[in-house]
Amino acid sequence: MLKEMAIAAGVVVIGAVLAVRQLDGPGPVADGAGAPAAFAAAVVPAARPGEVRLAAGANHQFFVTAAVNGRPSSFLVDTGASFVALRDSDARAANIYVSWADYKHPVRTANGETKAALIEVDVIEIDKIRVEKVQAFILPDEQLGMNLLGMSFLSKLDSVEARGRELILRG
Repeated sequence: MLKEMAIAAGVVVIGAVLAVRQLDGPGPVADGAGAPAAFAAAVVPAARPGEVRLAAGANHQFFVTAAVNGRPSSFLVDTGASFVALRDSDARAANIYVSWADYKHPVRTANGETKAALIEVDVIEIDKIRVEKVQAFILPDEQLGMNLLGMSFLSKLDSVEARGRELILRG
């Protein structure tokens, strides 16, 4: 079953990486959170506690800064990704270390086939939303343009709702 999960995650990572690769060309300078400035989503004031509202960026995608084990990292919210996908450098910044032997799960990206390490993140937080024990893939930086906040995180929330140009996360 783990092999099927890895293959399914690899397939969804392909689409997400392709979308992120479109943002990697010459274009807007990244904001302080790492999302391209023209595509950065604004966090809208929440209507109630435990709720985070994200405004869509100019490209209709949602970006957010989330704390991974207490360290901030930029993410593209990707409901098509089965797992959270972390760039190796962001994983290390969050004190998550893997060896090259851990990169044993085959995935396909826009840059071709590669191997990912499957890990469990202690905690991912967005504002007042806190999710513990989140499965994630770590990919080499050159294979993943931006971290992906996938369903291994989103499915643990009370709800995820798209309303117009806004994404509402409730924890």
